[in-house]
Amino acid sequence: MDFILSMFDMLNWFPENISTFGHELDNLFAIIYWVSVAIFFITFGVLGYFLVKYRYRRDARGYNYHGNNIVEITWTILPTILFAGIGLYSDDIWERTKYSSRLPKADVSILVMGKQFGWQFLYPGADGKFGRNAYTDRDNCRKLMSSTNPFGIDSTDQASMDDFTSENQFKVPVNANLVFHGSSQDVLHSFFLPHARVKQDVVPGTWMNIWCNLFKAGKYELACAELCGGGHYSMRAEYEVLSKSAYDEWVDKKVAEAIAARSPQPAAPVADTTKVASLTK
Repeated sequence: MDFILSMFDMLNWFPENISTFGHELDNLFAIIYWVSVAIFFITFGVLGYFLVKYRYRRDARGYNYHGNNIVEITWTILPTILFAGIGLYSDDIWERTKYSSRLPKADVSILVMGKQFGWQFLYPGADGKFGRNAYTDRDNCRKLMSSTNPFGIDSTDQASMDDFTSENQFKVPVNANLVFHGSSQDVLHSFFLPHARVKQDVVPGTWMNIWCNLFKAGKYELACAELCGGGHYSMRAEYEVLSKSAYDEWVDKKVAEAIAARSPQPAAPVADTTKVASLTK
């Protein structure tokens, strides 16, 4: 019997959970799934029974049937109780994972930008604060957004000097509150971290709050779960959960690279073209 049930258990196909709230979401999925399985077999069992009981017979005669109030009330009340129960059961976990009013205090904040067909990320640098960009100053910096400046970074703002970007990969520390603010350059995309049990559409023109806390180090997959065009299949990325020390070391390296890239470069020395008199004679 256990083997038969395991064949129907879709949770066995799930990727490993690495999120602090993933276990509760898996339990919610399991309840909805097994209730659906039970309803499926009951419904088709009843259907099969009536197919056999009322199969064609030469001597069978049809008759009018005007319904049954008890049956109709029953199949109205039972689904109402079922759906209301699932809604009440799921309310708390839904609030903690989706309501912006329950947004945790961020240990790490990252801006996410979806595009056809890839992902871009912006980190606030060593100070932990973003400079002026299309998220922090939406009214004035949105006009700075372009294919080469997707986050609308204001290069004149000194607070932006240590902000750095990455493309199709990002890194985060283990056991930290991660808060992402996601948007899109073009069409609707879906920020999907299967192992973290995170899935959120990102919408052009607005910023969506996404958060999680991951307890296991390793490399995992980011995918787009929304059909976004002909190259949707290629819109995959990788993220890595690091120890705190390894993450800090990586941030320090990226900050140094960003500051060096934005710092004015020393002017090249001007070649001396003065002719030596003794050589011109």
